[in-house]
Amino acid sequence: MHIDLKGNHTLKHCLAICIWIALGLVAHAESGGEANCPDNGIENARTHDEVWLLSCRSLDCPKQGSPVHAEELTEGLPAWQFNLTDNKWDRSEIVNFWKASPTLQTVVWVHGNLTTSSEAFSTGLTVYRQLIRAAENQGPIRFIIWSWPASKTLTRRVPDARIKAARTTWAGLRLAGVLQQISGENTVGLIGFSFGAQVISAALEVLAGGELNQTTLKPQPAQVSYRVTLFAAALDSYWLLPERRFGQAFNVIDSLTLINNYCDWVLKHYGKLYCHCARRGPSALGYTGLAVGSLSAEEQKHIQQFNASGSVGKQHAWRAYIESKTMMELIRKGTFGEGQNNPRLSQQVSTGSQ
Repeated sequence: MHIDLKGNHTLKHCLAICIWIALGLVAHAESGGEANCPDNGIENARTHDEVWLLSCRSLDCPKQGSPVHAEELTEGLPAWQFNLTDNKWDRSEIVNFWKASPTLQTVVWVHGNLTTSSEAFSTGLTVYRQLIRAAENQGPIRFIIWSWPASKTLTRRVPDARIKAARTTWAGLRLAGVLQQISGENTVGLIGFSFGAQVISAALEVLAGGELNQTTLKPQPAQVSYRVTLFAAALDSYWLLPERRFGQAFNVIDSLTLINNYCDWVLKHYGKLYCHCARRGPSALGYTGLAVGSLSAEEQKHIQQFNASGSVGKQHAWRAYIESKTMMELIRKGTFGEGQNNPRLSQQVSTGSQ
């Protein structure tokens, strides 16, 4: 029998090359080859950060009436801290949360509707990881996931959304209690999606001295300003304007970044929260944007608006924004303040692409 030694040698050579290429691809994947995949190496390198989840899901509505103390709003608030070394959640006490280093910059993430208690953990952690991906020069942060009762309650979509819309007010009141007790800072970053934007707006209103549901927050001498980023915001488009529901919020806002989507199929029907026909109800802020004509020139300088439809299309999903490089860069800048040396109002913005 004749054996072609030359051909056998060639086969072995080809196999060796294939194995070498395969090992190279594996090494590339393990080193974070995908641009939009969270890099655990980055997270592990930032063990100086703190990641917390605070949940008001098990708490009753705050009492109404006279000014309430911030401590009353946070009493018994369940807390969890994510161990950045072991990559696991540990149950903690709210008293440990208050012991955080005053040198940390606080960033708060508030999720939207139809988010369960377990999803709040994973969703928030994903937002944190994407937020720090391209922030190598960003100092230590304390990232807070604010979990509020947004789980599905009713089968019918619109009645269920009405229930959640009502809950955003007291969830915002309790968030205000947390924010008022955070000391040692001048600026806090707030990020909200969908109804999460309404929770944040409610918190800012009472922090600025406003009243919601006949309830006010006892004022605190130390004044903190907030960098606010809202995307696909599910609240009435005019509520942040003077003399409206959240009209005092601008008194404590340092910068406001609105990432709107004029194609969002859910926000298009936002008006159905008020009636069966969406055309008769108000429009959503995240759908039409904020009409800034009634604001002062100084207030307008601190507002930036962007159209996300080119990047996310008709979707009403937090992940579509977080996984878009363009949108994530806007969120990052709105939160940490990059590019704030030249603030400008931009209602017609570059949509970019993922």
